[in-house]
Amino acid sequence: MKIQELPIHEKLKEFIIYRRRIKELYPPQEEAIKAGILDGKNILLSTTTATGKTFLSELAMVNTALTRRVKSVLIVPLRALAYEKFKDLRMYEELGIKVAVSTGEYDSQDEWLEHYDIIITTYEKFDSLLRHRPKWLEKVGILVIDEVHYINDSKRGPIIEAIISKLRCIKLNTQIIALSATIGNPEELAEWLNAKLVKSTWRPVELKEGVYYNGEIYFSDGTVRSVKRIDNPIVDLTLDSILDDGQVLIFTNSRSSTVRIARYLADFISKSSLNIIDPRETSKLANEVLDIGVSRSLSEELSKIVKFGIAFHHAGLDYETRTLIENSFRSRVIKVLVSTTTLAAGVNLPARRVIIHDYRRYESGVGMEEIPVMEYKQMAGRAGRPGLDPYGEAILIARTEDEINYLIENYIKTDPERITSKFFIEENLATQVLAAIASNYVNSENDILNYVTKSLAAYQDRIDRNIVMKTLLVSRVKNIIQLLEKNNFVKRTGSEVIPTKLGLVVNRTYLDPYTASKYIELLKGKVEYCDLGYLHIIMKSKEIPKLRLRRSEIDKYVELTVNYWSDLVINEVTFEDLIESNVSKEILDKILSEVKTVFMIFDWINEVDEDTLFRNYEIGPGDLRMYIDTLEWLIHAAQQLAKALNLKDHEYNFEILKWRVRYGVKPELLELVVNLEGVGRVRARALYNAGFRCIEELAQATVSQLSKIKGISEKLSEKIIKQAQDLISKRKFVKFNVKDKVRTNYRSHHKLSKTILDYFKN
Repeated sequence: MKIQELPIHEKLKEFIIYRRRIKELYPPQEEAIKAGILDGKNILLSTTTATGKTFLSELAMVNTALTRRVKSVLIVPLRALAYEKFKDLRMYEELGIKVAVSTGEYDSQDEWLEHYDIIITTYEKFDSLLRHRPKWLEKVGILVIDEVHYINDSKRGPIIEAIISKLRCIKLNTQIIALSATIGNPEELAEWLNAKLVKSTWRPVELKEGVYYNGEIYFSDGTVRSVKRIDNPIVDLTLDSILDDGQVLIFTNSRSSTVRIARYLADFISKSSLNIIDPRETSKLANEVLDIGVSRSLSEELSKIVKFGIAFHHAGLDYETRTLIENSFRSRVIKVLVSTTTLAAGVNLPARRVIIHDYRRYESGVGMEEIPVMEYKQMAGRAGRPGLDPYGEAILIARTEDEINYLIENYIKTDPERITSKFFIEENLATQVLAAIASNYVNSENDILNYVTKSLAAYQDRIDRNIVMKTLLVSRVKNIIQLLEKNNFVKRTGSEVIPTKLGLVVNRTYLDPYTASKYIELLKGKVEYCDLGYLHIIMKSKEIPKLRLRRSEIDKYVELTVNYWSDLVINEVTFEDLIESNVSKEILDKILSEVKTVFMIFDWINEVDEDTLFRNYEIGPGDLRMYIDTLEWLIHAAQQLAKALNLKDHEYNFEILKWRVRYGVKPELLELVVNLEGVGRVRARALYNAGFRCIEELAQATVSQLSKIKGISEKLSEKIIKQAQDLISKRKFVKFNVKDKVRTNYRSHHKLSKTILDYFKN
């Protein structure tokens, strides 16, 4: 089917043909058109990678905006993916389409989105918007669910189900377009979504899947290809492809492995006589990496490697560096990219050859586990660059001869796992039931029962056809309501179940009831905490990943825990049990991992620089950004709970802590970093140490005074002074009275002043 034949707005038709240079649809795209994707029909697109699923959803969203002035929402699993989609969709602004992206800030209605045609956001953010129910939601005509196989995820899956259930409750006439390349049971999912299924294994570029062992690639079609053995399997497969003008994506199971493999390849190429890169381009890229990187040590490591056309990619890199590396791979300056599996989650980076270095990975508390077939298929789908490659190759590496057939049968020839709902897990069900009650989607036990029967979990259990399952669900709902009542999040009035003031706060701030009840208990239990205590309270949430504890660090963090026992919030064991080592390894690891994470953030808010954080905790800028964003949300939520409980000291201290986490500063710098643009933690400290400690003092400063301070140019000096003067004249700046209110209690824990022995002596 040709684009010219499509029933779409003429402006869009011309844009696609002449600007995007697309004149004809792929077979699966044509099938979706015939199924009604442009006519408002619910569609599940279960087709392979690079078959244009995203393009079809764009056509539907843009055409709807142009013809009916109806909004569309595109939801994705990851923030990074949301911003990539935003960058891509902005091309349609030429047609007058307004595109917006919104992530985070769950305690917000985002009324400003009223003025946009296409809104891109994460699953969590859209769910939070449905809880706030802004008026513009009534104008949403299309909901696109990208990577819908995440329903299988225990954290994000129930959120997708809750979104669908809420839309069904308010009976919006919203078209659902769900996209995925890796669903094991698409028929079942399509039936639940009340959607037409478009399923296809067609690809624009042939995919050849195989297993490498001992110099041979054993393809699943029975053919075998020899590869010149040069060094190890990774080197052999990589050079075989890039010497044939192909690019390579290598997926491995840990960040340390990405760096190690990339470094090894770069060293190998540096010592060889191979002519595979443009040294001018790679040297330029190496300098750019150094210029934009937040962490000096991480940037220097990456810079050395990219000089040889190799790069590593993981979530620890800052956003700007990751984007630079991705763009350099697309422009073919980078020939080989070694990545963790995060890159397979929707980021558009195809390569001639995809190498899966490990099919096992370490899972905390479990040990080595095999990756799901779904994950393998996501990685394999990146093989083959349309328009550049005649084929793509996805290669697994076998360590023994016996593994060859095992990998072919259990990964290449096996379908992805069946998607199963996690909605009925107690914690998930409690969270979603409270959200439905507090957002006024339901207000009685029967309403709640009807709400949960709209979930995929209920559909998969066939509740409406099985009286035993229905009885079980009634029991589940009653138990959840009792749990929420016990925690004072809901109350009954006759047949109604309504939210309490606390329940409304928990829902509005996007907390789960279990975390909220922990926070409430700890806030009521003590009048005031120091910084470490407040941070430790926040760390009780499962939303914050805890740093991995190394064996060599156990003694250090036991000693730290003992020295700061009165400041920390530890309720799993007594002080005596810890001292006497009367603690199980599992509990001790949990406590110490939590403590390590607390001290990492404690260092950040006390102005320890990013490179030191990286050395001490292996926390890259990307990781740090994730921690900051998550902590800001949870601190704000805890602050709102304190406010609802009328715990004013806690409320105020959380307010100070929230700003300190955002900017990574001690309390005395808050006035400078919060009020002044272009003044981060480093410059604020330089200004403060030079005697400029408040807005009033800066308003009276001269350019010559400020420009003598390291890191402050004349141009920036002028900007700072003008900002300060404007703020004073308009009386619009925030003052922080922190000296008497907040006990920061900062002591360097890298050089302990007390030992365990000293502790008992005192």
